[in-house]
Order: sequence, then C-alpha cells, then structure tokens
Amino acid sequence: MMNRPADKTRSHLRRSQRVPAQLPVVVQGKSTDETPFTDPTRAVVLSAHGCLITLSASVRLGESLVLRNVANRKEQDCRVVYLGEKQGGRTEVGLRFKTAAPQFWGLEQPPRGWKVVLG
Repeated sequence: MMNRPADKTRSHLRRSQRVPAQLPVVVQGKSTDETPFTDPTRAVVLSAHGCLITLSASVRLGESLVLRNVANRKEQDCRVVYLGEKQGGRTEVGLRFKTAAPQFWGLEQPPRGWKVVLG
C-alpha cells in the first residue's frame, strides 16, 4: 500500500483557477470526418488557460479549434486536450488556449490568481 497525503489532488497542478460558468461561446473547426462545423454552445468551466465546453460535433484530441466569446466577440485559437463523457448527443471537451488569455472571458472580477497570468 502506498502512502499518499490526502491533500495531494490535481488541483495544485493547475496553472490557473477554474471558474464554473454558463458563458455562451461559438466553436469552429473540422469534425473527425473533416466536415467544417460551427457549434453554438456554452463554456461550463473557465480558466485563464482554456475551458470546458460541450460539443455536438466529433473532434479528436490535439485538434485545433477557434473559440469565440459571444459577449465580446473575441476569438481564441485553442487545442482539444480532453474528451469526456457523451450526454444527450453532446460530448464534454476540454480546450487549452495557445497562450494564456484571462481577458478573453471578460469577467468583471476574475480570480486573484489570474492577474499573475496577465503580468
């Protein structure tokens, strides 16, 4: 049996704090069969380095996508880094920005740790 401290969770490895949300976004890219798609959806978890969304299109790990924030019309190039469970025809997809972009979300009060990312 291995001894592991109870507080050793992956959260201490995160580059920026996660924020639960329901933020409207539009995702553009190519599905696994190379068909271009545009999928209006919501970012359900935000961070300065990316987000978790749900997609109806099928995408692969490592795929490049463009994410647009509906509220401020900003766009961000990102990569698929996580594929989760499929529910109701949509799959949880984790996206990582090519570069940290905490300002992309337009949050009035971003987490304190995000300011470090801004420099």
